[in-house]
Amino acid sequence: MISKDTVAKILDYARIEEVVGDFVNLKRAGANLKGNCPFHDEKTPSFTVSPAKNIYKCFGCGAAGDPLKFVMEHEHMSYPEALRYLAAKYRIEIEETETFSNEQKEQQSVKESLYIAMKYAAGFYQEQLLTTEEGKSVGLTYFRHRGFTEKTIADFQLGYAPDSFDHFNKAAQKAGYQLDILEKAGLVRMREGKSAYDFFRARVMFPIHNLSGKVVAFGGRIMTKDPKQAKYINTQETDIYTKGQLVYGIYQAKAEIRKKDTCFLVEGYTDVLSLYQAGISNVVASSGTALTKEQVKLIRRFTSNIVLIYDGDKAGINAALRGVDIMLEEAMDVKVVILPDGEDPDSFVRNRGTDTTLAFIQDNKKDFIFFKADILLKNAGNDPTQRAAAIRNIVESISLIQDPIRKAYYTRECSKLAELPEEMLIKEVNKQTISQYRKSHQMTEASAVVAQELPELTTLPAEQPAEPKTTDHPLHIQERDLLRVLFQHGHRVMEDEVLAADFILDHVGGVPLTHLVYQRTFDIFIHAFDGGEEITKLQDEKYYEDHEIRTFLIDLKISPYQLSPNWETQHNITVKTNEDVWEADVRSTVNRYIYHRVLDQLKAIDEALKVLNPDDEEQLNELLTRKITLQKAKIELARQPGLVIFK
Repeated sequence: MISKDTVAKILDYARIEEVVGDFVNLKRAGANLKGNCPFHDEKTPSFTVSPAKNIYKCFGCGAAGDPLKFVMEHEHMSYPEALRYLAAKYRIEIEETETFSNEQKEQQSVKESLYIAMKYAAGFYQEQLLTTEEGKSVGLTYFRHRGFTEKTIADFQLGYAPDSFDHFNKAAQKAGYQLDILEKAGLVRMREGKSAYDFFRARVMFPIHNLSGKVVAFGGRIMTKDPKQAKYINTQETDIYTKGQLVYGIYQAKAEIRKKDTCFLVEGYTDVLSLYQAGISNVVASSGTALTKEQVKLIRRFTSNIVLIYDGDKAGINAALRGVDIMLEEAMDVKVVILPDGEDPDSFVRNRGTDTTLAFIQDNKKDFIFFKADILLKNAGNDPTQRAAAIRNIVESISLIQDPIRKAYYTRECSKLAELPEEMLIKEVNKQTISQYRKSHQMTEASAVVAQELPELTTLPAEQPAEPKTTDHPLHIQERDLLRVLFQHGHRVMEDEVLAADFILDHVGGVPLTHLVYQRTFDIFIHAFDGGEEITKLQDEKYYEDHEIRTFLIDLKISPYQLSPNWETQHNITVKTNEDVWEADVRSTVNRYIYHRVLDQLKAIDEALKVLNPDDEEQLNELLTRKITLQKAKIELARQPGLVIFK
């Protein structure tokens, strides 16, 4: 047991900003620090660290505590484990009140035991590499042939698994490790006859560390020529390791990633090692597996800027193409570097050195739109069908971008590269955006009709036509009222257990507003809400930097009308306000807004029909088909309760 004096010393030394800073990219916000919460998915920081109070608090998910609580929650450690972690971090010597008995060791949690077993395995494999004849002649020779120094081998705890049936198993059990724990850790396997054998044999070993530096898994590269065995094998999933949630090298790279505000992503273990050894230490690897959202989210804790560095062969290019969309969905700023044919990051930096490698990355990194366009359009050549498919692929990527200004910029650039009218691509991007939204949100039939027929996407401010700041247009009035109920009632839960904000966004979230200030307000709200920001915070105009938005929100809160108290005091008549019937207010406002969108589009179709060339039958049929669809939606909406229609 750890003595009370040691516990007090640990808690006294541990600083919340230093402990959290090992796992979260924190930025100064007045007297506090802020970052993206590590306990729930968010894109707008709501996680606050107070150095003065030595605590953390997330205003999105409610997580809160001190340095010890953070380590326990984040690293899934027990109380003693978290204390030992902090003691090691602050170099505090632990005083034990009594030693653990064998019985107490057996009662430790499985997770604790797995961590201990993995630590032992890492030491065993490294000892085999550095001290045994087989390890030095095979494993160490391989690493030295690849140019890895003693420091790199030590920093990453590289090792060697001997070419033996059960050498590790026997050594581990002799050291006191139970067979069932070794099996659960994926270090040994059991035969039907109950005999145990080593899972890793005749392989150089690459330990995989979690964010706190604990070994949770291994990757092993075979050293013998055996066509029946895979070149690389990895630890199976365990209670402490989930495939696809970690990237190789994150523990060694996290500080430099935060410092440089950029992460280089490569494919293999040796790519990471060579770049790290060359001084390019803000690098991690997906370890040859398809990139996952969880891996991207992990990187996003430390930076939103990522550079993919992949081989120039077909497999490398395809891997880069697959990874781009996942990163865009997670709001990452993505650049791509494709190395010359026959090169990978490992060979490139070994042959050309650090300065040349960094210069090559700087000179050849392409924004994802130019990378995709260069690859896909080049492969399509002059084939119209393939070019259309390539452009659609690029448009799908653009539709994943959340920032409307970035989305508009990439749409414009895509139109130049594809040599197509920007208006055409705007329409396609808008369709894809709505399609993506509808995949994750159930929209009513009428809402979907309005979204599908919407003709334009918000473009760059420089290209926006001047718009009067009045709200006389009927649609502007409805948009203003829609934002009113979103901000006023969005935090409330409706009868069917749905948050009012979700109800509103599910019905109209895929339809851009026509008033510029309203659309900017709507964009910021959606982005913050999706990032986990509390609606009560979004209701405060001080949250917004845009002066026009702040003025608009203040105006929303001020009603030109005030209910006279005489209705109740003198006439004994109770008048219900929007606060009393807020849910009906939300539903009727949403229906009324969609209804006016339908009317607006029907009007646009009638105007188009007036000037349509009588001989253009194809266009005529298209307009009439759209008109019929919208008229059906109009009838459906008119039947909704609470919708008052003035004729």
